[in-house]
Amino acid sequence: MQTQRRYTARRVSEAVPRAVCYRCEKPEAMCLCARIPRVANRTQVLVLQHPRERRHHIGTARLARLGLDNVRVEIAWNAGLHEHTPPAWLPEDCALLYPSPDAQDLYALPEHARPKSLLVIDGTWHTARTLYRDKSWLQRVPHYRFSPVAPSRYRIRREPHRDFVSTIEAIVEALRVLEPETRGLDELLGAFDAMIDSQIEHIGRKTGTPRARKRRSELQRRIPHALIDSFERVVVAYAESSRQGLGTPRELVQVTAVALRTGAIFERMIYPDTGIPNSVVLEHMRLAEHDFADAGDLARFRKDWAEFLREVDALPLLAAWNQSSLDLIGAATGSEVSHLSLKSAYRAVHGADARDLAAAIAKRGLSPEARPLRGRAALRLSSAVEIARYLHTRALS
Repeated sequence: MQTQRRYTARRVSEAVPRAVCYRCEKPEAMCLCARIPRVANRTQVLVLQHPRERRHHIGTARLARLGLDNVRVEIAWNAGLHEHTPPAWLPEDCALLYPSPDAQDLYALPEHARPKSLLVIDGTWHTARTLYRDKSWLQRVPHYRFSPVAPSRYRIRREPHRDFVSTIEAIVEALRVLEPETRGLDELLGAFDAMIDSQIEHIGRKTGTPRARKRRSELQRRIPHALIDSFERVVVAYAESSRQGLGTPRELVQVTAVALRTGAIFERMIYPDTGIPNSVVLEHMRLAEHDFADAGDLARFRKDWAEFLREVDALPLLAAWNQSSLDLIGAATGSEVSHLSLKSAYRAVHGADARDLAAAIAKRGLSPEARPLRGRAALRLSSAVEIARYLHTRALS
């Protein structure tokens, strides 16, 4: 296989890279964003993803990440290492959806026994079994399974058994059992079908010698095209949010952004429906009540945000260190602007060598530029900008 790849690489000629939607990570001509619904699921869905799956062009965990309100994707960066202690992000009442012989039938559970959190392993069946073997803590989590009513609709990847389905199919089937009244699950599978259909159609259109393109270096292949070819379109953002308590939705409090091409700065304070956050939360964000003197509502923020993006670029690309900032802004604006997680891009190059943004800045010896913003956003936004510039420079070096 490797010999064939090298032979093909020697025949390639220079070509312009395809435009990509960095939200659904599909070519813009095959973008799924308009097809993916927002599903207000109560059951928390946790996805443990093998690193090889995170950028797979027909991977389905991204559909869960984009479509479900209550979802968290964790990449198993140390996939090849044995681990006995469960990670800090794993809830105590979590259940594992895995077809082991001793797994309980999800369909047979009475309502009071349904798990509040569901963990799914995302990978090929080979990599999923490897993760299950090497992370022994997984074997101690209560196991559940179900027997699908129909074979997998994953017509491109072959499943090793009739009862084996893709990650998104497993999640949807489980949620149908655990919360049958939840709306949007059929539409989420519809987006999955659309992805498979468009991929099959794309393959069918290929005839003769494939159109070749210049082979990128190994480092460049790890870094998203946007940080190389579309860097001037990037708008780096940072969002602060608060909530009344566990299980309540987060509300935007502050949104800041910098347009890399022009250096234009955006900052808006947003007055939450539930009122100004308490003193403990404000201290954590390094804000004070007087910072909300000019705060507006969400409608005003949406208007100002749309105007800012129109002014900086006709096709802006929104980037942030954490996916949570992108999700909060996307949910508040209903925007389909392409998104890019700088944390994922950074870890694609360096792995999990830094636990957070501050550690990544220190590890790389970067010096964020001071910006006239309120609260900790001044440092965190500038730090995210430095990471974007660092990855851009690395890719071109």
